[in-house]
This record gives sequence, structure tokens and C-alpha cells, in this order.
Amino acid sequence: MAWKRDSAGRDEIRGLIDAIERQAREAVALGERAQRDMGGDRFASYLDFRKKVEEARALATLTEDRLQSLSETRVDDLRAQFEKMDLFLIRLLANATRRYFASMRDDQILPIGARELFEPELRIIEEMRLKLSRPQYADKVAPAVLEDLDATAGIIQRICARAPALPDFSDEPSPPKPVRRLRNLARPVRS
Repeated sequence: MAWKRDSAGRDEIRGLIDAIERQAREAVALGERAQRDMGGDRFASYLDFRKKVEEARALATLTEDRLQSLSETRVDDLRAQFEKMDLFLIRLLANATRRYFASMRDDQILPIGARELFEPELRIIEEMRLKLSRPQYADKVAPAVLEDLDATAGIIQRICARAPALPDFSDEPSPPKPVRRLRNLARPVRS
């Protein structure tokens, strides 16, 4: 009975790995479109790219969890295939993200809220870097991928430094009370 459960789990993991590959290809295509749209100062396609990246990352996390739940002896080949696909995904996303941010001109006008849009990218890059420092990836990561991640983080930090933030109305002092003016309105007008 455990063999059937492991077999079904293997099929599920194969399906997830295939789905990660599809999501990665779609993310790269959307990243290229976002880079082309950058020339026209359009940022909406970047949001499509980010959404697809998040879907691919969610699938990778789900696959990793499923691999951990199966018996070790029956999934070594799938684990190796997943790690290879995960590295491929990280390399594609790092490259696409770097190309996107590198295509921004220094004099490009950024929309209000661009800082909040781009700051999460720094956290994602840090998460990728932490993942690549795990023992199973240590000898498999090309130095170019780490350089891409570092360079991308630097570019994003420069862009965030000049990007306008959303207005923060929470720290504004309360408006003055109109007490004095209302008292003036109650006085009779003298001619």
C-alpha cells in the first residue's frame, strides 16, 4: 500500500516539476515583454511578470514540501530533477529581473508607489541567495548566478532610492479644529 502512495506521490511531483518548467518559460516571456514596455514608460506588464514569478515560486515551494513527505529512497531521482529545475528557475528569474531593472533609464520618470512595487524584489533576491547557500546547491551554483543576484540587488537599491513612495497620511497631524472660526460666524455682522 505504501508503494502505491509513493507512486502516486512520484506522479504528482513529476507533474509539479513540469508545471514549474511551464511557469518559468511563461515568466521569462513576460519578463521580456515587461522589458520592451519599459521603453514606453509602461509598468503594468511588470506586474504580470511578478505574478507569474510568484506562481512559479509557489509551485517550487509546494514541490519541495511534497518531496520531503515521501520516503527518501524512492525520490532521489525526482529530488535531483527538482533541484536542477529549481536552479534553472532561479537563474532565469535572476537574469530576467536584472535585464528588466537594467533597462530603466536614470532619467526615467517612475510612478508614485514605485518604491513599494520594487522593494519586495530585494527580499526575493535575498531569499534566492539564501536558498543557493544551502548545502545541496553549494557546488551546483554557477558564480554568474550569484553575480546576477548581487548586481540586480544593487540596481534595485539605486532605483528605490530615487523612486517616489506612496504618500503616508497616517503620520499627518490632525486638522486644526475650526472652533475659533465657528465662533466668528456666530457674531452679528456690524455694518
